[in-house]
Amino acid sequence: MAMTATVLDDIRALYSEYLDRYELRPENYGLVMKGLMNAQNPTTGIISPDVLQKAAQSWGRNVDIPVMSKASSANGTGLTCTYTGTEAISALATVTWVTVSNGFDMQPAKNFNNSISYQQEFARKYSDTILKMMSDINVSVDTALTAVIEGTYTSSYIGAGKKYGAIGANDAIQVSLANRPDFFNDLVDILASDDIFPRLDVLSSINMRGIVSQLFAQGDANATNTAYQFQQGDFNFLFDKDVTVGAVAATDASAYVMPEGAYGIVTRNSPDCLAGSKAGNHTWGTLFDPTLGMTMDTLYYDGCGDISTESGNASDAAAKVERHQMAVHYGIVTPYENTQSGVIRKLDLLTA
Repeated sequence: MAMTATVLDDIRALYSEYLDRYELRPENYGLVMKGLMNAQNPTTGIISPDVLQKAAQSWGRNVDIPVMSKASSANGTGLTCTYTGTEAISALATVTWVTVSNGFDMQPAKNFNNSISYQQEFARKYSDTILKMMSDINVSVDTALTAVIEGTYTSSYIGAGKKYGAIGANDAIQVSLANRPDFFNDLVDILASDDIFPRLDVLSSINMRGIVSQLFAQGDANATNTAYQFQQGDFNFLFDKDVTVGAVAATDASAYVMPEGAYGIVTRNSPDCLAGSKAGNHTWGTLFDPTLGMTMDTLYYDGCGDISTESGNASDAAAKVERHQMAVHYGIVTPYENTQSGVIRKLDLLTA
């Protein structure tokens, strides 16, 4: 008889997280990280330490922030005994809260007969969950910025027949290829016409990195010098693939431009999670995740379930099943603007 029954099994290596390392690669979540950093910097940001504290304590309630609008009477030509002044205008800006949650199951018995250990599976499921949550939050920042883009300009560079033409359908400055080399020099003046001054944050789509790098590289030793417009340190550049590219089809790159720190992200946690409450087999908690840059709410509980399909073992009809859940509660805060024009602008670098 042949010896086929005793042929050696395939050689199986240990799971090492090497071969699939690029399967686990994260995105660049620049929009979220910038918002979190802005919120912690009241020197340039729009969020006060008091708002941060009130937001953290606001579970179940709105956070209302008192604001005032610019208001003044028309100038006169002299003093009068019958003068009537203009009243100050106040309002309340309310933080809009969003919750994003996710989670995963673990079945410890499944790993007893598997090349993937419990710890390795947990780490993979946890990282996948965090990256999925972070991706949604990053996109939501882009959406929030888009909602407050200002499309009205005072500058003589903007308008039909002017250097940069009329504002595009997406309220963005349309920068032709011919005007691209010196655009950032002009941008400072365009924004100054609306009382928006450096330092400026430029949050751009990925393709702008190469364009800006080329402009930086054209210095004094080149026949065409475009690096001069960056030597004053007027711009902080950030590149993120979740920045929505403009509505114009032939657009190489798009960017938001705004005063440094002009938006922020605040967070809060549930009382049960902060207290580490327990009820039956449910345990609440909090966990700071460095990828998110925020403290999550967590909820853990376990039970009994049939995991034979997951484990491939018919004997696992009654096994321990763990439920791990995570949630982030956050609010994106953009500048209050009433009578004044908005400070968050957008630009498109066109292909031609």
